[in-house]
Amino acid sequence: MNGLLVALIAVASSLGGVVVGVWVALIWHNRRSAWYRHRHDIPDIVGKWRCEWFDGDAKTEPRVQDTLEITGWTREGEFTARGHQPQHHLVYPLVGEIDPSRVVTLTYRAARYPYEPNRGVVCMQLSRDGQRMEGQWFGRRYSGELSGGRVTCDRMTSTTPAQ
Repeated sequence: MNGLLVALIAVASSLGGVVVGVWVALIWHNRRSAWYRHRHDIPDIVGKWRCEWFDGDAKTEPRVQDTLEITGWTREGEFTARGHQPQHHLVYPLVGEIDPSRVVTLTYRAARYPYEPNRGVVCMQLSRDGQRMEGQWFGRRYSGELSGGRVTCDRMTSTTPAQ
């Protein structure tokens, strides 16, 4: 009976240590990210954004509209996100970074990559008030060709209070 009790205590201690370690790591990443954003006067961009993707320099109707959801900070100016594209029934992952000059870079890939060749990069400038991002995208399309165009993203919601 004593051996079983010692084993249960050891397992519980190990699990508790893992939980505390993960919790501390998450808090540390969030704090470092908040310090980075505060130091460089960058608004928190976590939340949902309505994005419009245009072909080339076209100023007409966007080719695609979707929702970009920036889900959280991984460290300093780096973050994770996911795109929701209802037209093609896609949810796709993105990774991104914002630098002190408010340039936001993203890398995206199709939800079923490598079977779908939709993969690319985005480079945008975040507005001073943190409500709009504008820039360019470039990537591989379903047709297999490489091309790009303008992209604009307007804030829909924020998951954290404004700084």
